[in-house]
Amino acid sequence: MKVYCGIDIGGTSVRTLLINSTRQILTKNHFSTLSGSGPDFFMDSLTASIRKAVHSHGSDYELQAIGIGCTGPVDENTGVILNPYTLGGLEGFGLTEAVFDRFQVPVFLDNDANTAHLGEIAALGDTAPQNTVILTMGTGVGVSIRVGGDIFRVPGGIHPEIGHIPAGIISDVTCYCGKKDCLENTLSGTAINRDSNRLFGLPPEIVMSDCDTPEKQQFRENLIAALTNSIAIMTGIFNCDLVFIVGGMQPFFDKFLIKEAQNRLSGLKNIFGGTEIISKETSTISGSFGAAILAMERFERKIQ
Repeated sequence: MKVYCGIDIGGTSVRTLLINSTRQILTKNHFSTLSGSGPDFFMDSLTASIRKAVHSHGSDYELQAIGIGCTGPVDENTGVILNPYTLGGLEGFGLTEAVFDRFQVPVFLDNDANTAHLGEIAALGDTAPQNTVILTMGTGVGVSIRVGGDIFRVPGGIHPEIGHIPAGIISDVTCYCGKKDCLENTLSGTAINRDSNRLFGLPPEIVMSDCDTPEKQQFRENLIAALTNSIAIMTGIFNCDLVFIVGGMQPFFDKFLIKEAQNRLSGLKNIFGGTEIISKETSTISGSFGAAILAMERFERKIQ
């Protein structure tokens, strides 16, 4: 059976997945990224995960191509990781070349937000609107915009770092991008856990479950406002009908933030009232699923 592998590389974990030619998911696996251990350790872990999946049914699976969604910035054209922020230890690493050397099949790379977007759109099928946004909330914040059915890119095919747009909430901590008010510095898992622990000495789930002081109430308000503001900015520019929220922080957003953010967006009827936020537990595999679809589509295009 011909199969395609999808890899979703985040700052905390890596997910691998196999699909067949009908996009049926065959196997799933994950392991800790541990990028600080360096390229050799990372590649050994990745190789073991893929080989375990491919050989899980004896010799029945014939690997055709590998797709990778990687937290950015990455160079999609050269296959090099350019991210010292959430993938420290792998900056400058030629990822696609290294994976090709191990498996000798075509390897395709894209930003992880784009591959997650592909996965979510594929899951919706024909019901997917043409203009959509996806927010991957994990160690960092990834954003992918889809306009007219196509992934939005800046000239040269580069993925824009939309995760660093202003969110309207100014922190007293500066993001590595140099700003204090960007989306990632407010709503990433790193930022939320950082601020909750330094302000209250508690995990954010505990703080949000019992906002019994004005300071905790302000913490909650900042998170909801940042999410609402960021979605409103993107919707106002790209006229998006649907916003997906996925990633490791998805359960936190689903429990504490999304309902109120949706209420506030719905109240802005003239421009943002029709925007719907979708959040699903199954979205934790959207990145690897989309990466596998990327592999299949580009491989088939290449051999035509």
